[in-house]
This record gives sequence, structure tokens and C-alpha cells, in this order.
Amino acid sequence: MPKVLFQKYKKVETTIDPDRYKAKFKEIEKERQSQAESDFFEEEEAYYEEEMGEVEDSEISLSEGEPALNIGKIDLSFPETVEEFQDSPQCYPVSYYTLSPKERLLLLYAENFRKQWVLTYPKRRAMVLALPNECRVQKFVCTTIRPTAFIYPELISSIEQIAKFVADFIQYEPLEDQINLPTRLISPDTLLRRRRGNSYEMATLLVSMLTGAGHPAMVVSGVAREEIVVNDQLAIPYPYPIVEVEAEEVPPPVEKQGQKYKLRGLPDLTSHLEEDMAEVHRLKDAEEKRVQDEIIRKQMEDLELLAVDRHHYRRSHAWVVIINNAPWSVKPKTTYTDVNGDVVEAPPTALFIEPSTGFICETGCKQYILIDSVWNQYNYYVNKQKHQRVGELRWDLRETNDWEHMLPGEPPEMRVYKVASDENITEEDRDIAEEKHLDCIGSWVERLHIGLADYEQRFPSSEKKIQYKGAIHERFSPYSQRDGKVMQLTIYNNDECTDPKVRYEYYENRSDLMRHVKYTYATDQFEEIFLKGRNDSLKSMEYFSDPMQTRHVYFYSGSRIDSLDLMVVNPESLVLHYKGRCDKCWYKEFEFTSKHILKKVTEKFHKASAHDVGTTDIATRIFLFQQNKIILKFHYTFGALTATTVEFTKPPRPDYGKELVYDEKLTKIYKANPLDPTRTNLELYRLLREQLAYEDHLRKNFEKINEDINNIFDLRKNEKSDPKLKFSIFDPLRNGAARAIRMKQFEEEEELKREIASKPADFLAPYLVPYKHQDELTPEQSLLVYNSCLNDLRTRFVSLLNNLQRHYEDLTSESKSLNRFLNKFENQFDNYDYKRLVQQSKNLELNKRMVQQRLTLTHEESQKKYETVKASLLKDTRLNLKKEDLVRRSSSASK
Repeated sequence: MPKVLFQKYKKVETTIDPDRYKAKFKEIEKERQSQAESDFFEEEEAYYEEEMGEVEDSEISLSEGEPALNIGKIDLSFPETVEEFQDSPQCYPVSYYTLSPKERLLLLYAENFRKQWVLTYPKRRAMVLALPNECRVQKFVCTTIRPTAFIYPELISSIEQIAKFVADFIQYEPLEDQINLPTRLISPDTLLRRRRGNSYEMATLLVSMLTGAGHPAMVVSGVAREEIVVNDQLAIPYPYPIVEVEAEEVPPPVEKQGQKYKLRGLPDLTSHLEEDMAEVHRLKDAEEKRVQDEIIRKQMEDLELLAVDRHHYRRSHAWVVIINNAPWSVKPKTTYTDVNGDVVEAPPTALFIEPSTGFICETGCKQYILIDSVWNQYNYYVNKQKHQRVGELRWDLRETNDWEHMLPGEPPEMRVYKVASDENITEEDRDIAEEKHLDCIGSWVERLHIGLADYEQRFPSSEKKIQYKGAIHERFSPYSQRDGKVMQLTIYNNDECTDPKVRYEYYENRSDLMRHVKYTYATDQFEEIFLKGRNDSLKSMEYFSDPMQTRHVYFYSGSRIDSLDLMVVNPESLVLHYKGRCDKCWYKEFEFTSKHILKKVTEKFHKASAHDVGTTDIATRIFLFQQNKIILKFHYTFGALTATTVEFTKPPRPDYGKELVYDEKLTKIYKANPLDPTRTNLELYRLLREQLAYEDHLRKNFEKINEDINNIFDLRKNEKSDPKLKFSIFDPLRNGAARAIRMKQFEEEEELKREIASKPADFLAPYLVPYKHQDELTPEQSLLVYNSCLNDLRTRFVSLLNNLQRHYEDLTSESKSLNRFLNKFENQFDNYDYKRLVQQSKNLELNKRMVQQRLTLTHEESQKKYETVKASLLKDTRLNLKKEDLVRRSSSASK
């Protein structure tokens, strides 16, 4: 009989042929490549020619070769509007309605560039090179960009915040003629004042702000889908995260550390063949599904290239692109290590920003169809690449095969020098005179400015409402709403926004510190959240419109004396949850009648200590008021399977002045562990007295809790019916009255200081305070005030002279001691130490002379000032002094 070998079970492994659908993918790719450069542009040109045929009689018709040169033509007569706008009420600067010599040269250069481009590419779309501004003067689009940095924090570096601000601050207006080129391009400065503009004007403003913040941004002119051109967001789901009501954090369970020694698990002897075969089939089905999804995706991408309508490739639009790793960018460059181990710069990549919405997307997004040209404050670039999708474009603007430069060599970072192999010329050695080309001038636009009031208002009409797919988003300027609302988001059950589901409301600057409200329509439930700082430490509330339903009230337990964390209010019960109480109580439940008469109170406690194995640690305490019982349940003791309980039946109350009589028959005890010590009657009696005293405390506490609950709900009712807003004392827009009061107080203080400085010193003022209610002092009082003033002055001078005398004596003693030390050990020092000690002795002598001189001067000054004060007191009319009193005082002083 052959020997049977038992081997460890091994899973069945199968492989899926990766080349199984290779032919299918090749076929799809081949079809796409064959139509990449034919169908797309043929269809585009067919639509273009069909549309232009309808307007062949107009001035922008493309039916003949010559009229094509008129599209986007620059008037080389360079008309200016000085007479109309020189003294106009708008007060435009001179650069807005005049053209400098270099501006004219740029326009001449741009017109020549446009003609050459039209003759070379007659089928391509016209370029946006120079458009009339608000003064109807054609300005080169690159000079309309005015890079500006703002002082507001969110407009300094954040791309998202800058894009959102422009979308909110400016009201988007679609082009009147979406097919042809725009007819105007007002300056960003004027746009900030008008706060209404088209896509080209908003893109120019956004690029100016992004460039001022240091981002390599450029304006893009091209073709977009209809919903982007008209700013229709009905098909877009709500794009921002929804801030839900904060939920209570549940700490994760702590896993106990495993034992050091434990038994190994039993080996798995069951067969897994069926499970493995099912896994193999599942992988095959997943691969089949992935392939089918890939085929459908490629087919859908091909269908997306088909025109939706006859104007699909004609709708002009402008947006913003940020070119990462751009040569002129001040931001750090992104690098990578190539196969040779060298660190090289990554190729430039792009990021799109839609100025009308502030949305940021990758270049592969489907909302943009074509890109004609891009420009910044340095140069103008025309796209020469043939592409089916915008995501296929290459964004290295130094590649002249992909991008045509209007101003060669601008900016300087874009210059690429090609030298022979035997030449060794660095950029510093190249003479600047060799670079004979035209560069762009500085912007003709005034420096951009946004006032604090306009910045805070944010929205043109103090509010903005956007309808998304299944949601309506409303935003409001701060302090524009009476209740302090700044945002409201309503989620609907349908895409048409007719059946509301949930409403989110966000508040700021409220005195009651409410910041968020969530309302659920199906359940008619409200959830409110508050900031820290309320007097009642209220954190959040959950309630219904019907006051008879359950209400949850959350508190900041750390700022409350009773450490209350949660309060659950029902019509006939009240549940309180605590955190971090010193008595370890974490749960209280009050059950009462409709007339608020207590029926039952349940309290629960944490274990006093993790290592506590005693029997006096109460876990649950129940007061049954109608049954006159008190039930105590203790924590589990070591080795016990059940808990020890003690049940008291309350004895009748004793008469006044008598002690409570304990009856052991009214006490029921259950010991979980027979080995636990038995409580004596004295211990049970003391325990019963403690519970009876605590029961009286509970009754009073229940009344106080009911009063607090009613106060909280009444206060919230008043706060909702009459909301009040607050503002900072440093708010310059709303604190004008307070600032005026503070300035008035400051002026009064300064006036008082000047008045005090101009008046002579009043020596008697501190001594007349006790007699401020008397009109005239008596001779005795006058003599007392006179003597007190002179004695205090004398005491002050004596103290000062004593301190100076003490300092002089200390210096004299230190000098003598140092001289004795030098005389005794003169031969035991080197030159350096001896000179240092001699210099120290000289400094001591100098300090002695200074202190001695100051002592002499202070003594002389004290005598003069004493006589001056004495003479001033004798002349003071507020003192009623008699000559005999003064003579008597002088004689006593002389003795």
C-alpha cells in the first residue's frame, strides 16, 4: 500500500490573460486616432462656416478672405477720448483715455501679429488682442492686468480664497453675443467699483490678484460649454462639504493586553475549495466588468466630442490657468530624480479656475472645449497644438512648436539661448544691447483697492443665492441680517428643489453665541449649536416643534459647577448625565407626575477606584417616594458574580426633638459574597440617616433643576424672538460711538494733565482730605495739618540723607579693605590682576566723591525746600493759624 503524504492545504491560483482584450482596445484606439485630426476639426469648421454663412453680410463675416482680417482689428489711427473723459465725473486717470508712444507701438505690433496669424491660419478663431476699455480706448490685453497684493489675510496666498472672493464680489454677466469676440474689457479697478462684469473682465481681475499674491496665473481665452458660459449650475451637486451638527465623541474601547502565555488556536481542517473557486470566479467577473466599463468609458469619451448644438464650438469664454513650475514663478519649483540620478525640474502643469464660480479643476475637466490663447502681464501666447481635449495640451510655453509668442524673449525667464558647441557664453556675459526686441509696458490701470466696508459686504447686494442640483445655497454679508445669519443651505429630495429635506443655517456675531441650526423637515426637529462662553454653558439643543416631545440639552461640563453634560427632558421624566464629578455620579433620572411630584429618583455612580475591592462603593441608588423605599446596589466586589444590595423601608418620621428609631425588620440585605463582613446595626443606621438626609436634598435640588430648565427654555425663546448682535470694540465700521467716547475721555485726561502741569504744587491737598466736608478748619485742625505736612517733608529728607550716608560709609569701608589687601599682597599678583584691582580701587574712590557731593547737595536742597514749603503753608488761606501757636511751636522746636 503506498504511503499517503498529508501536505498543508494550498490555495488554488489562476491567472487571467491580460492580452485577451488587447485587440479590442487597439481597435478602439485606432478608431480614435484616425478621427483625431479629421472629424473634430472638420466638424468644428463645418459648424463655423455654416454659422458664418448666415451672417455673411455683417462686418465680421468670414465668407470672403478680406473680411476675415476685420475680426478683432486694431484701429491704427489710435483714437483717444480726451475731450470726453478729461473732466468727466468719473475722474479717470489720464492713462485710461490716452495712449502713450510705447502703447501705440505695442498696438501696431499686435495688429501686424494678428494679420500674419489670420493669413497663416485662416480657419482658426480670431484672437483677443486689444479691446476697448471703459473710456472706449483700445488697450493691449496684457497691459490691462494690474498685479496687486491686498492686506486682507485670505487674499494673501490662498488660491481658493482669492477665487471665491472674486466670484462673490463681482456679479457675473454673460457676454451679450456669446459667439463673437467681447466688445469691451474694462480695467480691474473699474470692475471693483462697478462689481458687474463678463468672464474676460473677471478673469483679468482674478489674474491680477493671484499674480499679486505670487501665483503664476494667466488669462485663458477659448470656448466653453453653454452651462459654463451662462453660469448655469442646476446640474451640479452641492460642491462643498456640509458641516453637520457635532456628535458626541465616543472613546474607542481600550483593548486589554493579552496574556503572556496562551494556547494556540486549533488548525483549520475544513476544505476551502468552494470558497477559492468562488473567489476565482469573482475575480474573473470583476475583470470582465472592468473591461466592459473601460470600453463604455472610451465610447462615452468619443460621444463627448460630438457637438451638442450648432454653437457648441463657438461660445467664447475666458477663465484662468495657473501654470505650476512656470519659469517666471516665484514659487518653489517641483523637481524629480530622473533615471540618471539627476535632479531636474518637473514639466509645467496647469490648473484651471472658473472666475464666475471660483471652482478649481484639473485640465482634464470637461467644461472647457478649446483654448485659443493665453496671456499675462508679460506676454501673449497663441495655441498652435491640435487636440481633441483640453487635457491633452502641453503647457511648456517655451516650446515654440506648441505656442506662438507675440513678444519673443519675454519675460526674461523664458529666453533660451542656442549656442554652438565650441562656445561658452553665460547669461551674465551676454550684452543686453544684443537683445533688440519689444517688451510689454507696465499696466495703465490704477492700483487696485478694496475698502474695508466693501470687503466685509462681499456680495454686491449683501446676499447671494445659488441653486444647485437638489440644493439651494444662500449666503449673506455679516450684520446684513437681523438675526446674524451668514449662510443657509437647503437640501431637497428632488433635483428641482421643490421638496425640502434638511435646512442648515449658520450664524455669526450673535450675543447668544448661537452659530449653527439644523432643521429636519420630515421629523420637524431642530438642532442648535452654541459657542463657548454662555453663562449657562449651553453647548447644543435638540428639540421638536411640539414641546411634549423629548428635548436633549448638551452643556460644556468643564465650565459648570455641577459638571452637567447632558439633560434629557420628557413630559414626566428628567435624565441628567454628568462628567468628572468628585462624587463619581454620572447619571440621575427623575420620574414625576404631571404636577411635578417626585415618584422615583435613580442615581448611578462610577467605581471610586479601579483597584477598590471594598463593599461601601455604591453603584446604583434608587429612591421610591410612593413606596417609601430606598434601594442601594453596590459595585461588584472581588470574586463576586452578583452585586450586594441593601433595601431600606423608611420608618415613620419621629416627633420633633426625638431621634430616628431604627428597626432592623425594615431592612433587607443581600450579600453577594458570603465572606464579606456583615454590617452592624449601627452602620446600617448611619447609612439610613445619610440616605434620608440626601433624599431631602434631592427634593430641593429637583425644584432648582426645574427652575433652571424653565429659565433656559424661556431665555432661548426670547433670544430667538428678539436676537441681538454684538461687535468687537476694535471694529472700525460699527464702533464709531464708542471710539468718539474714548477719544473724548482721552482729550479730557490730556487737558487735566496740562492743567495740573501749569499749576503750582499743592502741598496741602493730601492732608485736607479728612476735612473735605468742612468749609473752614479750626485753629487746632490747621495746626495739626501744618505740623503733619512739615514733619512728613522732614522725615522724607532725613531718610534720603541717611541712605546716602549709609552708602558713603559702605564705599569707604570697601575702599579701605581693598587698599589693605593690595598693600599686603602686592608682590603676589601678575600685572593684569594688579592693574584690574587698582582700577577697581580708583572706581571706588570716584563713587565715594560722587556720593559725597550728592549728599552735600541734597542737604542744601532739603533746607531750601523746607523753607519754601513752610513759607507756602503760612501764606495758604485754607489754614486758620494763629501767631501764638506758631511762636509756641518754634520755641518748642528750638528747645
